[in-house]
Order: sequence, then C-alpha cells, then structure tokens
Amino acid sequence: MKQSLLFRNLYRYRRYIFYNAWNELHLRYAGTGMGIFWNLIHPLCEIVIYTIVFSLLISRGETQQYSYALYLTSGLLPWRTFVDAIAQGGDAFSQNATYLKRLAIPPEIFVAKITITSLLLLFIYLVFLLPLSALFGGKLGLGMLLLPLLAFLLQGLGFGMELALANLQTLFPDIRQILQFLIPLWSWTMPIFYPDTIIPISVQPFLYLNPPYAFIKSIRYIILENRIPDLQSWFAMTAWILFFLWLGISINENLQDDVRDVV
Repeated sequence: MKQSLLFRNLYRYRRYIFYNAWNELHLRYAGTGMGIFWNLIHPLCEIVIYTIVFSLLISRGETQQYSYALYLTSGLLPWRTFVDAIAQGGDAFSQNATYLKRLAIPPEIFVAKITITSLLLLFIYLVFLLPLSALFGGKLGLGMLLLPLLAFLLQGLGFGMELALANLQTLFPDIRQILQFLIPLWSWTMPIFYPDTIIPISVQPFLYLNPPYAFIKSIRYIILENRIPDLQSWFAMTAWILFFLWLGISINENLQDDVRDVV
C-alpha cells in the first residue's frame, strides 16, 4: 500500500520532476562561461589525473586489450552520478523546507527530482562514452541497448538510499558529516580506480555485497567488451533495488510527520 502510494505520487508529479530536473542540470553552472559543459569538464579532469597516476602503477595486461583510461572512465562516470545524487538527496528536504511547510507536495518528489537530474547526467556521460569506447579499444555491440536500462536501475538504487537519507539526515544532521567521510572510502571498496583482476578470485563473489558494484560492473563491461550482465549480476541488482526501495519507503512513511515538524 505504501509503495503504491509513493509510485502514484511520482507519476502524478512527473512533469514537475522532469521539468525541475532538467532546469537543475541546465542551470547548475549558470553564470559561468562554460555553462553546462562543466558537467563534463570536472570528471574529465579527475579522469586525466587518475589515468596519469595509475597508468604508471598498473601493467597493460591487467586491463586486457583496452586502455586504462577507458576502464576508469566507464566505471568512474556512473559512480560519480550515483554518489552525487546520494550526497544531494540527503539534503533534499532541508533545501526544500519552504515547500514542505507551505505546500501539500509529497516529500519524495524532491528526492525524485535529484535522482532524475543524475539520471539525465548519466545518459549524457554514456553518450560520451560510446565513441570513446570505439576509439580506445572497446567492443560496441547490441549490448549497448541495455545501457539506458542499467543507468535507470543504478539511479533507482540511489533513489531508495536517498529517500532514507533525506529523512534521517533531516532529523540527525550529523549524518551529513559522516557521509562526507564515508563516500570517498566507499569508492575504494570496489574496483573503480583499480582493475578487478588484482582482486583474488576467492574474494570477488563478495563484491556483490557492495550495493552499486553489480550495476557499475554491468555498465563497464558492456562498454568495454559488449558483455551482457550475467544472472548473478541481475539477481544482485534486483535484490538491492527492492531492498533499498522498501527501506526508503518505510523510513519515509514512518518519519514523514517528524520531518515536516523539523524542517
């Protein structure tokens, strides 16, 4: 019942969500000379730095037939949109406190707006990655048709986490400071910057216990090798999405009145 109400609200306010998501993406760097292109410039600068550093440490064989730059880019860009959405989603209620107090807008709408903004940005990144893949040794094929679906699923996972964090962070502001410390560490718990081949085979199955791992791995290997996600990856993605959507919806339902009192 709670789940169906949330999805009805998302559908009812779909125009508001998409309109404001696009405006957020378009106006994020308003007033700067490069404008919307800063969305690409920032991650590209980060990719160049990591490529220079890690190319000196990682042998050619560890990234197989494609370049380390492509390997890094195909994992880092989805990861950036995911964690940026989580960081901003935690502040969704506090940043929209005026609307929550004065208007009868369901609070999950503000979280959904942030999620869609990140999804649109991820779509832009994926369009950028396809020619990059062809240029640096990736294998493009029909598997790339799954990329929009995988991008949607990754941000669906993020939406469940954001919805939970938006409620908890409003009531317990210290969570924001904890996340600022944990998110950089989180990125090193799975092979985003380093190749997965350096991880012992006996340890690799446990990587699926890290919620975003299966999503990022699936996106990466479609871009690199046109490799369709295996059943283990589909199972892990489905399980994590269902769990965090249930968690986010439950927390939102139980804490909604308290959050409106606090903001």
